[in-house]
Amino acid sequence: MKKKLKYLLNGKSERSLNEIITENGPMQPREIIYIIKKLCLLPEIQNSGEDGGREIFPHPANIIIFADGHIRAEDNTAPPNAYLPPEVTQRDMLVPTAKVYAMGILMLYMATGKETKDEIDNQNISRTLRSLIQRCTAFDPNERFRDTKELLSAVRRETGSGKKAFTLLIPLLSVFLLAAFLLFFGRQGFLQGSSAGEETGYRSGFSEGFRQGFSDAPGIGLTPAYFDARNGNLSGNFIPDNDPFAVISEDAVFFFTGENLCRMEPYTQEVEIIARLKGADSLQYHAGRLYYQKGDNIFRMNPKTAKEEVVCESLGGKFYIFEDTFYLYDSAGTGYLYSIDPEKGTLTQLNGAMSYKCLNVVGEKLYYISPDNGDCLCRSDLDGGNLSVISSGSYESLCIYDGSIYASTGEGLIRMDLNGGNPMILASQILYSPNVSDSGIYYISGKGRALEWMSSDGKTRYTVLTTGTASFNLAGQWIFYQNEEDSGFLWRVHISGKYNTKIAE
Repeated sequence: MKKKLKYLLNGKSERSLNEIITENGPMQPREIIYIIKKLCLLPEIQNSGEDGGREIFPHPANIIIFADGHIRAEDNTAPPNAYLPPEVTQRDMLVPTAKVYAMGILMLYMATGKETKDEIDNQNISRTLRSLIQRCTAFDPNERFRDTKELLSAVRRETGSGKKAFTLLIPLLSVFLLAAFLLFFGRQGFLQGSSAGEETGYRSGFSEGFRQGFSDAPGIGLTPAYFDARNGNLSGNFIPDNDPFAVISEDAVFFFTGENLCRMEPYTQEVEIIARLKGADSLQYHAGRLYYQKGDNIFRMNPKTAKEEVVCESLGGKFYIFEDTFYLYDSAGTGYLYSIDPEKGTLTQLNGAMSYKCLNVVGEKLYYISPDNGDCLCRSDLDGGNLSVISSGSYESLCIYDGSIYASTGEGLIRMDLNGGNPMILASQILYSPNVSDSGIYYISGKGRALEWMSSDGKTRYTVLTTGTASFNLAGQWIFYQNEEDSGFLWRVHISGKYNTKIAE
């Protein structure tokens, strides 16, 4: 045991797990597994309260580790909310499923030094630990281990000698199988391998060539809109009445067709259906998960597994993710604005009944067009306090990017500071739905409803499509739009105007 916890021998005979992580940093997987096994065997951790025995909640401050590897549980602190599952309160914290959830967060804390579930995808967590943590902290209680005994059985299965022997046997079996395939199916394997290699090489080469060719080509400054990790979707994509229907992640494009949720490879244009989600809208992407509204609920999905779970009730409102915070505006009912805790599924009311158009949140300030005040531009605190008029004109839509407001008046496009200062007219023509990003400004022209682009200073313009456009979403280097000349069906086009294609259901 001294080899496993050698850093404990630094002049102290015992330390809490919280002290160890704070002073020494994250632990190795074998150390974490050792501690979890020991904890699962402690009566005060196992006890469900049925026999009246002493119970202690698993928390770093409650776990004492001695230099010889002995572990003791003490009731030193009440658990913070991070260690409680969404459906459990402090009063019910000692139920078996709550202890299992806490053991999952405890493993996460020992592996990363952090206690937020976003860290589960941390590259420093081993495959075995990640699997155990995900099972312990599943949003659905029915998907978790029933109690610490079942958790202990799973740990033993994952780390037992039989599993290790099986792991060692796999390479040997692979060698024999490979030899057999080479002997009996050599030519077939060669042909299939060649085909797969060509396909992989084509995909890689095509992607790189597409990217490099577009960036090297002489042009007018058109560039892709880059992924923003803190916001669920480009703010301009919230302007269409039917809410955002396309979004980018780190390496893919996702979109709704009306019937299905699809993924597209942005360079090869390969499309695959992830799930059937008829009637879903408000598509967002945040921290490796897709979020959307469907029916009376907000859902999230792992795009790799297509596993779906309910986050909270949607109340029939508009769903946003701004600066890592989830919001719900109950536009169809009370008019209240709520913040959402996506892990607990709870809603917190932020302010009273208000009417917002083109709502944006920047630095914990609300920016919006106020229909109740002649469609002027307004700003307020999250709770509605400190309300001020930014601009008293009448506006149709707005978009915020890089500390500036871009607002269309029905007669043109104006850029101004967040406080309304330094107004500048960028366009003196009718346009709709300005969508601003690092790639410039996309909008629908007032004449013919063509889809157009202008540089951020308004000096350069380019017509992407002459096709009548009902609404559009920008997703990286692709634009998804509803084609007015095709009964409003969904199409996609590259920002250069090429590869204009109807999205087939």
